[in-house]
Amino acid sequence: MKLSLEQIEELYIFTRQHYVEWYDLQSELVDHLANAIEEEWKQNPNDSFDQILNKEFKKFGVFGFMGVVEEKQKFLRKKYALLIWNYYKEFFSFPKIILTLSFIYGLTFLLNVFESPTDVFIGMSLFLLALTVGMSYLRHRKMKIKNDRRGYKFLFEEIGISSSIKSFLFLLVFYFIRHFLRSSAWYNWHTIVFSAVLVLIILFLYIDHTVIPKKVAEDLTKSYPEYSL
Repeated sequence: MKLSLEQIEELYIFTRQHYVEWYDLQSELVDHLANAIEEEWKQNPNDSFDQILNKEFKKFGVFGFMGVVEEKQKFLRKKYALLIWNYYKEFFSFPKIILTLSFIYGLTFLLNVFESPTDVFIGMSLFLLALTVGMSYLRHRKMKIKNDRRGYKFLFEEIGISSSIKSFLFLLVFYFIRHFLRSSAWYNWHTIVFSAVLVLIILFLYIDHTVIPKKVAEDLTKSYPEYSL
């Protein structure tokens, strides 16, 4: 026995009532529940839809769908990080490696021009930090407006906004600042290392805020036509 469209919609409502906020995860759970209910109906055709639904829901345990949500979040974070890393690797292969090294050389030259490269580096680091915060805010605002318009949100899209790699990279920058820039002398290798770190962060920002959102949108549109509404 196949579920009706009304019963499928009831499953969506059921997942929302049990704290699954994201449409992509709701769809996966609805598909799982629908298949399970149809199989159970073959064995027990006299049972009602609600009876079988509650029976299947109990199989998720005391915490309901929370375990599924956590596992999906872990999976999507890994997928998002892998996407970034795959694009990142392109800048360390020919011919983009030449462009990357050119940026590092240019920034090294620029830092050597100034009498106080420490101040320049700290200023650029703070500028990049402010830029990241601003870009993340704009992405979050744009996503919220889109979610409000279509009436639901997507977990994979939210994972991108809360990417933890971003925080790690900036902690790395300020680790270098704390342990090296406070020394009395500025050596040539300082300039090269800090130039490389800044260029790597700039590349990350470009990939994270420009390349990856397009890839995520493509993936979601293929799987969920509702995403493009």
